[in-house]
Amino acid sequence: MELKVLWSLCLVIICSCLFGYMYIIAWVKPERLREKLRRQGIRGPPPSFFLGNVPEMKKIQSLVASSNSISKDVRIINGDIAAHDYTSTLFPYFEHWKKQYGPIYMYSTGSRQHLYVNRPDLVKEISQSSSWELGKPLYVGKALGPMLGNGILRSNGHVWAHQRKIIAPEFFMDKVKGMVGLMVESGLALIGKWEKRVMESQGGIADLKVDDDLRNFSADVISRACFGSSYSQGKQIFSKLRTLQHTMSEQGFLFKATSFRYYIWSF
Repeated sequence: MELKVLWSLCLVIICSCLFGYMYIIAWVKPERLREKLRRQGIRGPPPSFFLGNVPEMKKIQSLVASSNSISKDVRIINGDIAAHDYTSTLFPYFEHWKKQYGPIYMYSTGSRQHLYVNRPDLVKEISQSSSWELGKPLYVGKALGPMLGNGILRSNGHVWAHQRKIIAPEFFMDKVKGMVGLMVESGLALIGKWEKRVMESQGGIADLKVDDDLRNFSADVISRACFGSSYSQGKQIFSKLRTLQHTMSEQGFLFKATSFRYYIWSF
């Protein structure tokens, strides 16, 4: 009997310690960080225990998806999203909170605290820093690593600075001007293709579905400028890139990719 009581007491102590540890990790430490941000005048949506703002993020996305309230400057073409302001469609909660708390606010995913910054001057300052304290979230990098590799899209710190230094010269004005000829070459090929369709049609009038042609034109320019080949030669590669683009444009993609690893990795 005494042994059972002893085991029960040990179990209670272990459970209490585990709960206390989880409470400190999931709430106390993030709350300390949130308090520091509040002292600087930064606000944000109130988080729930353990889950942070993830439930609200999912709720906002579900409401936007169910109402089909797509922004006027967004068009769905063959399953692809073309937009000037894609964030309102892919990340509606960011826009929702921005209207409530301004261009700088904080939010939580599990025990992780995030700072949303939508001010060009601060974004420029952040992008010029090569410190590991700034940059893309590591949990996103881990989840999307097999898909995006360790390129500039998900790298941080010195790796990001090194890759940016390599690609920056390709966007100098002299380089861009040198690509005009390639763009003209691809454009003339497209115009020739359209003229041929018109000539082959009856009455010299033809209906042209330009969506695919313009998309292939962009891919052809990229192929010639970056790889020295035409789009037709790299068609399979661009087809896979388009599939990847479509997958990443789906609402809730990041939730599907990262699931509840926010808190698992935090522990």
